[in-house]
Amino acid sequence: MKTPLIDRRDFLTAAGTGFVAAMTPSAWAKTLATDAVFATAFVKRDGSYGAAILSEAGKVLHAIDLPARGHDVTFDPVSKRSVVFARQPGTFAVVFDHTGRDEPRTIASVSGRHFFGHGVFSTDGALLYATENDFDNSAGVVGVYDARAKFKRISEFPTYGMGSHELLLLGDGRTIAVANGGIETHPDYGRAELNIATMKPSYVLVDRLTGDLLEKHELPPELHQLSIRHMAADKSGTVWFGCQYRGPGSDRPLLVGRAARGKDLQLLDMPQDVLSGFRNYIGSVAAISALAEVCGVAPDGPSFMATTGTGEILEAGGATRSEPAYVWDNHMLRIEEAE
Repeated sequence: MKTPLIDRRDFLTAAGTGFVAAMTPSAWAKTLATDAVFATAFVKRDGSYGAAILSEAGKVLHAIDLPARGHDVTFDPVSKRSVVFARQPGTFAVVFDHTGRDEPRTIASVSGRHFFGHGVFSTDGALLYATENDFDNSAGVVGVYDARAKFKRISEFPTYGMGSHELLLLGDGRTIAVANGGIETHPDYGRAELNIATMKPSYVLVDRLTGDLLEKHELPPELHQLSIRHMAADKSGTVWFGCQYRGPGSDRPLLVGRAARGKDLQLLDMPQDVLSGFRNYIGSVAAISALAEVCGVAPDGPSFMATTGTGEILEAGGATRSEPAYVWDNHMLRIEEAE
């Protein structure tokens, strides 16, 4: 599952004094010291479901209950609210803050639609866009919700494909990229995939204000079972996507690609032993900054820290900061202190 990073300052502003009072002094000190907080859905060992806010150290800072399994979380830095979406074919999304002060608000899918697990806010926080399934017509749509009117659903527009999954708002604030997985499903059949032999995934760009199709790109016919699922945009505007292959399990197609405006989709070559480890599925995608003259690298928990000859430091989690007075050399060591 993808875990969106929320800026610590936004989180602390949203938290307010009520949240501070609810935390122990040591927990609050650790929160102040961390650089970011993260949001993710979860399943507990007892079978219950929820969404949580985690500190960079992995501490659960706040959690809410969900009626069923969640999938992705999106965050609005304007209102300081998050929305967690039900896993396909779920019929709910839950709006929550990170403090527990306000009761979560449930958004129910309208008749004939269910959520596909992903959504995104407009840059001003006024609108929420969610990928949905028009299941009787086997078509993907984007539902549009008024975030300033209790998330009332006000319109929809097509994704020009089937099985729409993740969507991104691109840097112009107007263009939405949608990964159409190409797989037909219907809630009467649960999560059964009904068209594997004829599926046709695509990557599309849609104008969020008019609903017009701006670009549509499909994979070659021999890769028609390579479902495009998850995406992330880098600072240059390139969109990186990950796929799930629904063909024979013995096949090892390439699973990661990139999309640039006006160009065909490109899949990234990688060694077969690496591909085998993915088991034909990329479950989440994140883009980090491109670094010039990077050389010093050291492990940092499950991630790493890197330094460059231009004075930049790439921290675990992807944040980059600059120390222009320094030219970092070729190597870096993580020092483990003896207890």
